[in-house]
Amino acid sequence: MAKAEVELNGLRPAKIREILDSMRDNRDVLKAVTGPWKSRVVWQKGFKAKAYMRQHAVQMDEPEGLDAQDSAASAHEQLLSAMGSCLTVGFVLNATMRGVQIHDLEIALEGNFDNILKWAGHSKDGNPGYPTVKAKCYVRADADDKTLQEIWKAAVDGSPVVQTVARPTNIVTEFERVGA
Repeated sequence: MAKAEVELNGLRPAKIREILDSMRDNRDVLKAVTGPWKSRVVWQKGFKAKAYMRQHAVQMDEPEGLDAQDSAASAHEQLLSAMGSCLTVGFVLNATMRGVQIHDLEIALEGNFDNILKWAGHSKDGNPGYPTVKAKCYVRADADDKTLQEIWKAAVDGSPVVQTVARPTNIVTEFERVGA
């Protein structure tokens, strides 16, 4: 009879370690997880859009106050959610690799636009985006505060999404007119 695999936080630590080690030890695995990662966003009328990623689709819309239907979260709300999701994955990964049982985990993110008037076409200066994003981790887990703070720091420092937003990222844009 095969020995039952140990689970912690809904993951199999031995399998996760095997996967993480394969990234270090096998160039093909590293290349596969490095990318390219892709998303395609298609306009749906008004301010609605639909993003396609692998076999997944996500709707986006703007709040009703912008003459939209508020049928889905906006892109900037989804950016905050992507950061929070990536931080969650990083926290769970690091806790699991350290043998820490998590009972509850929530990450709250918040930001205010710096100069939304630029987006609205009323200002040529400033940043229409978030100058600061606050991310706060709420956790109940079987570890002391020092260990949990180390896990949180590892999640923040190792988050591909957070680090992409936090650091200057070269955005290469192209334009192509289709049809007549």
